[in-house]
Amino acid sequence: MSPASVLFQNESHTVVLLDVPRTLEEAQLLPGELQSGTTPLRRLISTKPPETPFQTPEPKHGQLTQTASTPSAQVAELMTLAAVNSALDEVHHGYHGPWCLPRLMPEAEVSEDCSSGTKRCAPFPEDKQVSPVADQVYIPKEAQFLLGTVQSQRAALISQDVLFDLMILDPPWPNRSARRKKNNYATADGLDAVRELLSLIPVRSHLSTDGLVAVWVTNAPRFAELLTSTGGIFAEWGLELVDEWTWLKVTTKGEPIYPVDSAWRKPWERLLIARRLGSSIKTPNPRKVIVAVPDIHSRKPNLRGVFAEVFRPGYLGLEVFARNLTAGWWSWGDEALHFQHGGNWADV
Repeated sequence: MSPASVLFQNESHTVVLLDVPRTLEEAQLLPGELQSGTTPLRRLISTKPPETPFQTPEPKHGQLTQTASTPSAQVAELMTLAAVNSALDEVHHGYHGPWCLPRLMPEAEVSEDCSSGTKRCAPFPEDKQVSPVADQVYIPKEAQFLLGTVQSQRAALISQDVLFDLMILDPPWPNRSARRKKNNYATADGLDAVRELLSLIPVRSHLSTDGLVAVWVTNAPRFAELLTSTGGIFAEWGLELVDEWTWLKVTTKGEPIYPVDSAWRKPWERLLIARRLGSSIKTPNPRKVIVAVPDIHSRKPNLRGVFAEVFRPGYLGLEVFARNLTAGWWSWGDEALHFQHGGNWADV
């Protein structure tokens, strides 16, 4: 039985429609607890889902954009564009339900039925007042965490005799717009700083023989090239690129949040997946497209359930630059408890 976070999945499992908050709620339970259905989910406080695409200014003639600059980057962008268009078409034709589940929002925000985008058109239990406990931190069962920067906690991880089947990284890629916003997550000062940071992560010593490393990248081609180029980070870690997944961000009506042909911003993020050189492990559903309505900025969908198709039951994962915990997994980062604080959760 598919978890409630999976709203739609095609027969080949190359396209999946997820509810982002529900993936994180489900990740607070061990897989066995989730399957039994006997343990109630604590609800995650979210933000109002977008009903319409965001406006983004297009560059004037002669202005620099983030358009792919090298032939390989141009091919990658075209392949991503084809994949997301095909996935969106498949969901529209094969699924006729809501594009996200009803969300629990702070009292200051107006509740909304995601399936219609109409304010207060349907009263959900989520519309009741919530009373999160701000000073409490929720730690899921069997969750381990290293709270601190990569530099400060590297020795602590190296000292652990543990091998991970999956390592998911969400690096702090340089982002000028993110740095301009208050109360946003920290980003690196430049590409050299990111490379130095990634080089400190002990992938070689802590990735299992047939393990995978999955790295989120934004749409600036130089970020992917830092990982995949000759002499790049994957090569430094002894890895080779084996697959690329895409998270397509849509509105409650199933429209991309930005035009797919926008020169400034794309409505997707990519997940580059690598394996050890010489490993035979494969992802069974190559070039998967994850379609989901976004939530709070920097809140990614939890991928434990999606990667369950790749690994044996009970596989062990590590999230680096984590902002939340996952039951049974390890999390590492100076904000690893960010979304675990009681102010982000409510019992309803």
